[in-house]
Amino acid sequence: MDPNDLAHVARHVMKLLVERRFVELEEASGGSGLSADDMEGALDDIGTTLAMPPETYWRDLRIRSVRNLPDAYELTLEIWTMHGRTRNTVELMVRQRNGRPIAAIEEIIVA
Repeated sequence: MDPNDLAHVARHVMKLLVERRFVELEEASGGSGLSADDMEGALDDIGTTLAMPPETYWRDLRIRSVRNLPDAYELTLEIWTMHGRTRNTVELMVRQRNGRPIAAIEEIIVA
């Protein structure tokens, strides 16, 4: 999978989180990753409204290949609010199934 494609998937996942579309994220994961309730609970713990990161953020994503899983990548996404970047992160796994990307939020880390 191309890094630009991964950035596009990551941006879409973050948009769904910002819009609090947790059920849609859970369904899109194909049954892996956090449940909608777990995502909602973790983001409620942050205590403020999320915002999309600036466009420049998506150019410098840290992408890691997953051992023993071909076409699977892990990304750590920083969570932003209206006040800027936070110490909170989203752990995301993106893999391909039938030629389409599947994104699963593995963890939301609230610092």
